[in-house]
Amino acid sequence: MNLNTDNNRPSLKGVYAFYSVIITLCVLALFVFNLNIYAKAVLCALIVLCVLVMRSLKHAQPIPPDIDTDTVQDAESVYTDTVESPAERSTSTIEKGSPIDTYLTLLIETDEELSNDPSIDTSSPNYNNLLNHRIGMKLNAMSQSNNPSSKD
Repeated sequence: MNLNTDNNRPSLKGVYAFYSVIITLCVLALFVFNLNIYAKAVLCALIVLCVLVMRSLKHAQPIPPDIDTDTVQDAESVYTDTVESPAERSTSTIEKGSPIDTYLTLLIETDEELSNDPSIDTSSPNYNNLLNHRIGMKLNAMSQSNNPSSKD
């Protein structure tokens, strides 16, 4: 791939020049200075990393600015497909009387009850356990009232 003939890619000449200067300085430091083995290893690793970055830039595919990277669709179509009116946003997908609706209602009620109690710290880690325990007690009471036992 020739960078001069590929017009739809941004020019990488400046990036290549930067990494080439780093590689040249590392090679010069290796030959000019009497360095210990650790410094030579660091400079050689820097040279290899620069070459790998330059190689990866050569093979990188640019993403156009109008592409949503999560869905790989045109960004305009993603935004126009998901535009909702404020009334549509406020509607819930949870149906009345469903188990999720029952749980959320019990969660809100129990949270309000516990937050009004001054002896309970709502920021403590044990608060969630207490909240779930109270919800469980309410669910048990509801199931026993719906299914009365025949102990008579």
